[in-house]
Amino acid sequence: MPNTERRTHHRYIAPSLSVLLNTSDDKSNSSSSIQLTMIDFNCLGMAVESHKSFKVGEELQLTISDDYDRSVDVDCFVCNRAKTEGGYRSGLYFMHQGEDIVASRQLLMSMEQQFDEVV
Repeated sequence: MPNTERRTHHRYIAPSLSVLLNTSDDKSNSSSSIQLTMIDFNCLGMAVESHKSFKVGEELQLTISDDYDRSVDVDCFVCNRAKTEGGYRSGLYFMHQGEDIVASRQLLMSMEQQFDEVV
């Protein structure tokens, strides 16, 4: 059986982007951020590696920032997960919601345009 690529959009190595997982605890009314390791990125989603195992279908709140002091808060859901030597690799798909749909989509597309190394 031939190996066919399921993705229809390029994915880019994005060393200048950083990703924070934003978590909140409703019981203690506190919030925190956890740094995730980005594997690849495009304006539709990304792959990350983490010691935390996210469930497929789980919704996450992220802050993505770059070297140009731009940042965007995005909601995403976990579309796949695999165990790795260093933890777990998760595929994330961005969900654009709320009033800033156009602005967040444009900023993600702008961030994508700075990369040229396709995975």
